[in-house]
Amino acid sequence: MRALIAAALFLAACGDDDHPGSRDGGFDAGALDGGADASDVDGGFDGGSADAGTDAGPCNDGTATFLASGWNHLLAVDDGGSLWGWAANNEGQLGLGDNADRGVATQVGDDGWVVLAGGSRHSCGIRDDGALYCWGVNVHGQLGTGDTTDHDVPVRVGDASDWVDVACGGLHSCGLRADGTLWCWGSNPAGQLGTGEPAGDQPTPQRVGDSTDWASVFAQTRHSCALETDGSLFCWGDNSDGQIGVGDTDDRHTPQAILPGETFSAVSPGALHTCAIDDEGALYCWGRNDFGQLGLGDTDMRTEPARVGDATDWIAVDGGFEHTCAIKSDHSLWCFGNGDRGQLGTGELDSVSVPTAVESTQEWATVTLGYYHGCALASTGTVHCWGGNDRWQLAAPAGPHRASPAPICWGE
Repeated sequence: MRALIAAALFLAACGDDDHPGSRDGGFDAGALDGGADASDVDGGFDGGSADAGTDAGPCNDGTATFLASGWNHLLAVDDGGSLWGWAANNEGQLGLGDNADRGVATQVGDDGWVVLAGGSRHSCGIRDDGALYCWGVNVHGQLGTGDTTDHDVPVRVGDASDWVDVACGGLHSCGLRADGTLWCWGSNPAGQLGTGEPAGDQPTPQRVGDSTDWASVFAQTRHSCALETDGSLFCWGDNSDGQIGVGDTDDRHTPQAILPGETFSAVSPGALHTCAIDDEGALYCWGRNDFGQLGLGDTDMRTEPARVGDATDWIAVDGGFEHTCAIKSDHSLWCFGNGDRGQLGTGELDSVSVPTAVESTQEWATVTLGYYHGCALASTGTVHCWGGNDRWQLAAPAGPHRASPAPICWGE
């Protein structure tokens, strides 16, 4: 997976082989979750006040090698391969065996974790033996366990031991196996599973097409994207705001080639938009743009990829609900879109429609975004977060919002 390799090379160059970088997860933007999944943006957003849970607790130092975000919860793997989670946990999405939010990074279980992904209110992870586990809300079978029972601890998905990548959308999930095959499961009203069927929940992994050339997979609200080994980009699912990038607003139920002939090194679906970096380092975005989350200097929707400026040194990108952040080759961080809760990390609460630098002395390796927050992994392995903190997304007792990155608190 190119994003992981790029982060690993950067961290190794800094003399720290123990921090190979991270991949970010996906989220869901909606407000309904009654089981029918019929809204324009399907449900799963846990936007209420914080549940009764732990307070801020001890604030210890810690480092991570992998970082992922759901809408209002976050996951990390530390240097020893242990899994940690913090913030919203009302559906067991942290995997701690209860439904109490956490105000600091809290260890979830044993070591051996290598890949993580966060959805709206569910999570998935791959262990070093290739086994896939999921946990959290499961009303549409998004955990892949063959049922619709919620699980507040990690539960193994089938008996395969060759999973290499996983992504969580709003109410669906997708995974990649070592043989290059792609699989998706969960909610499917907009065709986000890519199997050709526009409706019908699937509680177990379903094969997507017959290609064996998939290299990485990404998911968001109700759409998904994936890269093939040659850098070809495909997206599918909900296209109500042009987020698939094929020139219209019709949903697609199977993977669609994006800019055929172009090759890409990274892609990230946002809630209702998508951004990708080509092999020349150029950044493209498309889809919904009401807060300038496409970085194009305006608020007009795009149904096809549009070039963001003329820079050719972008190396990583992630899309949130109404904002986007990206990293350049000098490891500077840039964000754009809705900033009303400080989620751009620029020190201000303003929305901006062009990439704006996040002032910091850190060299950033990866970035992951949620509903109204952002977190990034520095070259030193430290995790820094900013934005909304109503569910302790910042893992620090810093009040409701913080407009600039600051280190998180790790528990004992």
